[in-house]
Amino acid sequence: MTTRAVGFTLIEVLVAITLMALMGVVCWRGLSFVAEQRAGIERETLDLTGLMHTFAQLERDVDQRLPDIASPARATAPELPLAMSIVPTESGVQLEVLREAPAGVGRSAVLPVVYRLGAGGLMRTTLGADVLLLPGVTRLQIRLYAGGFWVEPGREQPVRPFARASALEIALEDAKGGRYVKVLAL
Repeated sequence: MTTRAVGFTLIEVLVAITLMALMGVVCWRGLSFVAEQRAGIERETLDLTGLMHTFAQLERDVDQRLPDIASPARATAPELPLAMSIVPTESGVQLEVLREAPAGVGRSAVLPVVYRLGAGGLMRTTLGADVLLLPGVTRLQIRLYAGGFWVEPGREQPVRPFARASALEIALEDAKGGRYVKVLAL
């Protein structure tokens, strides 16, 4: 009677360990990829949230602008409401909006709000205080829709409409080449 040894040979154990190590490496790479993608999605979500908040603030300021009857006379584009002005700068343009701000019970005051490009991105200035709304913005473009034409203030236009602007297009570009556009009704 012969006795047979029970168990695994050294070769079988080494093959099993090698297969487990290979599976561990594959799983680790998969988890690393998923973690990188999740971090990228979180960054993009934060960027889009900031963009939506910025456009919402712009829309709120434009909606709360002073009515023409209460606005001071200003040298501005004839298509714009009197409470708004678009001024060309060396880095593009800046938008100024005169809006109502609460100044106590039953009273309001005129608050000038300026949107412009700063060193870090898109800035909102009120009463001398600068707030960085959207970091990374490298270009601000503004166009008006008036009388069936898109007019870019500060540029020579072959046709100048006589009608008031009915929409304002704000385009922001970032350093990565992304371009984001919002059209606001006036």
